[in-house]
Amino acid sequence: MNDITSKKGNESITARREEFLKAVRTLISVYYPNIRLDDFPSYKLVRNGGIHPIGILVSIILSQNTSDRNASIALRRLKERVGEFLDPAKLRGVSVEELEEIIRPSGMQRQKSRAIANVLKEFRSDPDALMREDPERLRERLLGIGGIGPKTADVFLLFVRGYPTFPMDTHIRRFLERMGIGRRSEPYERLRGRVLQLLPRDPEFLLAAHLAIIMHGRKVCRARNPLCHECMINSMCPYHRSKLQETSKGETK
Repeated sequence: MNDITSKKGNESITARREEFLKAVRTLISVYYPNIRLDDFPSYKLVRNGGIHPIGILVSIILSQNTSDRNASIALRRLKERVGEFLDPAKLRGVSVEELEEIIRPSGMQRQKSRAIANVLKEFRSDPDALMREDPERLRERLLGIGGIGPKTADVFLLFVRGYPTFPMDTHIRRFLERMGIGRRSEPYERLRGRVLQLLPRDPEFLLAAHLAIIMHGRKVCRARNPLCHECMINSMCPYHRSKLQETSKGETK
């Protein structure tokens, strides 16, 4: 009896994984070919090149807890001050107080300016370590820097180093909850680990999935008033199915 129950449970998990993977592949096919680089300032820097890796890490810090527009304004102001390349030596020439004023449009400027200062201090003797150090070791090192959280570290590793990780933001957490993968309130590392078990450990696929799910969260799978009726994966979504069941029950009363 236990073997039968276990078999059914494993079949259910396999079916759920396949459905989730199919949904993600569908989102990639819809959104990824049409990604606007302006919607992802840090990814735009990576694609366009001509900027020091520390400058890209700085841009990711600027994007924390703010809109892409505000992050872009702050980044433009910083480039006007130290140059397009965002050379670490020139960044170190800007005081924390001046840096705070420059990046004010991004919000949380006090915390962000100190985080940037901490990054510059950590890599002062070897700025190129960001591109040379073992990715897992680099992740640990980044997480040890004040003001650098796991999302910032994972965005850098995925975007810049092409390392197979999966950054979690509010759009992705909401999507995962609605798809029945986990609660959005779960600890970051636990949810990230589960996604990495469900998706191919291919950095190009994970990058495409990350960007596509965020676009889906912005356009369709919104926090308020999600457009489930317009969703191209609603047939694979437990959240949508539960809403249909609730509607059906209401109509039969």
